[in-house]
Amino acid sequence: MGEEQDLRQSLLVTHVLPLLRTILATDAAAFGTSPDQSSFSSPTALTVTGDPSDDHAGEFIHRLWSGLDETGRLEVLDLFRDVSASDKSVADVDDLTAVLIPLADETRPRRPADWIYKDLTAERPSAIAEALRAAAVNLGTYEKHARPNPIASLQRIVTLASISIFFHAASRAAEWGGMPPRLLLLDSSGTKHSPVADASELLVMRLMDDSRSYMAKVLADILVSTGVDWKIDPGQALAELARSGGKKSQSYDSKMLAETLAEITDTGSDVADELPLRLVELLDGSSGRSLDGFLRLFGVRSGLLYPQQKNPNKRLVPADRTLEVLVISTFDTVARQLEFRDFLAALHRRWGIVVGGRPEDAVLLSEAGATVDSASLAENSERFLTRLEALGLARRLADSVAVVGVMENERAHG
Repeated sequence: MGEEQDLRQSLLVTHVLPLLRTILATDAAAFGTSPDQSSFSSPTALTVTGDPSDDHAGEFIHRLWSGLDETGRLEVLDLFRDVSASDKSVADVDDLTAVLIPLADETRPRRPADWIYKDLTAERPSAIAEALRAAAVNLGTYEKHARPNPIASLQRIVTLASISIFFHAASRAAEWGGMPPRLLLLDSSGTKHSPVADASELLVMRLMDDSRSYMAKVLADILVSTGVDWKIDPGQALAELARSGGKKSQSYDSKMLAETLAEITDTGSDVADELPLRLVELLDGSSGRSLDGFLRLFGVRSGLLYPQQKNPNKRLVPADRTLEVLVISTFDTVARQLEFRDFLAALHRRWGIVVGGRPEDAVLLSEAGATVDSASLAENSERFLTRLEALGLARRLADSVAVVGVMENERAHG
């Protein structure tokens, strides 16, 4: 296509670029001019979609990385703006800008509805928010000093945004619902038929179960706010909830509600405990719009969870780019390298992820109800280290010592 004599009439300009514009240019968020409106739903694109799962995602990341006041803005936001800007001077045009310039002609602004994140306020400090900001600081430091190619930088920044949304959403049950923080096991076994794979899948499932229980609590609180005794007359409470949301009072399925109530009564369960949970399960089963459905969707999109197919049973198997971002955002890779065991400890502190390379990992897994034999954990840790080596993120030294970080000969490759 690039060999056409008249570039303006070539397939590149007449067909390919318009198609890319249609895919990317929902608004200017794809080009850094409104990063608070990006969906961050994919590690390879900054698209803004009409999917409810994307709503407010970019605004949340923008607020998270901007801090509580003007002094809290993180450098990674400026890096994001700079690498994705389509209006650079000719002297500063790079490969990424050359792609963005033809696509940025017809962008349009998008104004999302106002939203309040109570976690991101001085009144309610959030431990997970602080950890995610620290991760963004580490990535920003790396991007500033390593100066890799801008496309790789953009991918890493968007990947971290996706990862941050996933972990923040996954922590709602613990931070707001009073449930115990959940452990995750990174599966490097290479097969779904292994003790490590089974344990990783179980722990992800527990995370999803917690999110479903948390949403049931939220729904119960919302039903209480209708002013109707929903435990006695749930149909009236749901009708009132629909009206307050601007919908018709019969917008819910009354027949399905009656069948659900009958099932709960037949089993002898308490309506107050069981009905919100059953309603959340129905919501997830019909459209995947509950919190656990969102976590499955975003976990796959960010490259954290596997398999990607419509299999509800996921394991923590990060994609290569996602794993690279996890490493770089766990500690300051510019300042130093960490011994492998020290890195595993930092990975657990920052992300709540274990691999099996420390004696305490077996204890943590046992306490989480996901016991794995020591041989399987040792093999998983060894395979994980080998994978880091292949990505240029680790090196074995003498005396069975390995270090993790960005190796000098890998910095220039992005």
